[in-house]
Amino acid sequence: MDAIPALPILATLAATAAAVAAAVPPAFVRDATGAATDGQTISAPAAPRVQRIAILPDRTTGRDWGLPYLRAATEDLGIVRPDAVFTVGDMVQGYTRNAAEWSRQADEYRRIVGTLAAPFFPTPGNHDVISGARAAGDGTFAKLYRSTFGPLWYAAELDLVTAIVMFSDEGLGDGNIRVSDSQVEWLAGALRRAAARGKPVVVLMHRPLWRYGSVGWDTRVQPLLKEAGTVAVIAGHFHAMQRDADVDGVQYHIVGTCGGMIDQPPLAGQLQHLTFVDCGEDGALRVWHQPVGMVLPEDFIARIDQDRVLALREPRPAVRFEGLVPDPASPTAPARATTALKVRNPTDVALRITLEPPGLLRDAGGRQLWWTAGSAGNGTPGTAGGTNGWTSRVLDDIQWDATMARGARAGATVAAIDVTVPPKGEATVPVDVALSRPEPGAPAPQVDVYAVFRDSKGRDVPVYLPTRLPIDRAAQAASDAAESPALPVLAWDYSPYDTRESNPTVRLGLGGGTLTVEIDVPDIVAAGAPAWSVPDAKRLKDPHADAVRITLRTPAGEATWLAEPFTAGFAPMPGMRVDFLERKGAAWRLRCTVDWPGGTVPEDLSGIRVQVGVADNDETYHTQWRWLAPGGAEGGARLVRGPAGTAP
Repeated sequence: MDAIPALPILATLAATAAAVAAAVPPAFVRDATGAATDGQTISAPAAPRVQRIAILPDRTTGRDWGLPYLRAATEDLGIVRPDAVFTVGDMVQGYTRNAAEWSRQADEYRRIVGTLAAPFFPTPGNHDVISGARAAGDGTFAKLYRSTFGPLWYAAELDLVTAIVMFSDEGLGDGNIRVSDSQVEWLAGALRRAAARGKPVVVLMHRPLWRYGSVGWDTRVQPLLKEAGTVAVIAGHFHAMQRDADVDGVQYHIVGTCGGMIDQPPLAGQLQHLTFVDCGEDGALRVWHQPVGMVLPEDFIARIDQDRVLALREPRPAVRFEGLVPDPASPTAPARATTALKVRNPTDVALRITLEPPGLLRDAGGRQLWWTAGSAGNGTPGTAGGTNGWTSRVLDDIQWDATMARGARAGATVAAIDVTVPPKGEATVPVDVALSRPEPGAPAPQVDVYAVFRDSKGRDVPVYLPTRLPIDRAAQAASDAAESPALPVLAWDYSPYDTRESNPTVRLGLGGGTLTVEIDVPDIVAAGAPAWSVPDAKRLKDPHADAVRITLRTPAGEATWLAEPFTAGFAPMPGMRVDFLERKGAAWRLRCTVDWPGGTVPEDLSGIRVQVGVADNDETYHTQWRWLAPGGAEGGARLVRGPAGTAP
């Protein structure tokens, strides 16, 4: 392993001009265990009369493809040469139970930023400190953070500005976002010290704490900032750049990502970028952003527009198909079908729903690119003004053939859609679908829908809303499951955070009074929970382990079983047998047999549905589900008898 450069952290009170010239200031004050002391104040020596602070946004969930962005950022900073470099946290993927894995990710980040020719000031994010063990208050990784990066909160006194780093995850995963009285008291003291210096203040944190009602920001913190003079508050966490309104002269900013996961084009607030704060000798603060080759103003994305983007995506997408279409892989599927696209517009502006949005281009290799207008908001690709813009390969960044991406679009072609929905309105659009037989085992067809709105600067913003066609899945079962066709188990609802393994497959068998489910699961990490217990509703919905869930719905009732094959002490639920588990390389196979309700499988399977879900945990905080049929835990496929070897 290459040697990790010494992390250039912060200057102590005794820092010298020589240390600054070498760009390696002395380390934090640490206690006897080697952990950095929280709440310390660091003084840095003089710098130029206009100081420039650089800020690295979130790196989390970027996976390996995100590292080139981080490396490019450090190269940019080597040219810009800011006086100090900060982060807003989430430097590692984290949310793991493995301290060695956390350290590997931290070392990777440190190795890259260790090339910076400027002091480096970290900020703790939720991914940096929260344990994947789901034990609220588990301080394992917070302690590792303090030993590896520095304090959880502290102040840094630069020549022309005081920077204050706050800790936004004091609960360490307990679900209660708060700021303790002790941290507020410390903040008040740091602000008084900054006021005595007569310098402006930049307050950095990971989560935008002013957005959480549980913090009481308006009554506990905002009055302190108001009295401090010139203040800019900067946070990350949302992976989407936006400028909030000033409050009592205090600026509020949220930055995007630098190597982190995004799934929307820049005009939806998502881009890989750096943020800078220029601190003038006159006490003024200027915040601005820079993607590769472009400088953007601080209000490039206004909160009003980001709120519109979020409203179209959460808590559920603004578009969804209603009405099942035949499974294109079925031997009896017709050539054409009709469904309906249901559109709701929760925003205060009109939406145009299309399949080909403005700004979507293709390069010579056929790959999709986003073209984005520059800071002036004008310019058209291929015209004289087209230079005022740039392209982004967002869809390449999230490409994964097994899930909601280009490889998942085979099997159906949807007729053109172009409808305008008024503010707060709804529309139902009939959609003609041409079905074509995909390869056996292909995912259900995906349709890329875009909701386009005109933003506050007069720009057309396409919001990417991919969705799968809701197919009428027919799950054929032979007398021997091994002879049944393999059916893909899919992510039916789009998520940019979907697991990166290929799709599991399921084979079904009917014999006597049982249903047999054979499951093959590509899986890099076989994850088990600390202990097994009879699953309650919470465990059924969100197991802390790799799991298989089987639900059988018959006219006589419904039965559900959960298996966690890698969990310590796992025992099959009543009416269930786990016949074998085979682990081979980066995959595992499970065979489950469940008793048919009532004891006998009827000859007529009309009205009977089966749903199989595979949960992938990978020893992280989050668990991803994939399902045999649409509808999640409430959905299901029609169970039919089929001759061995036929297609699904």
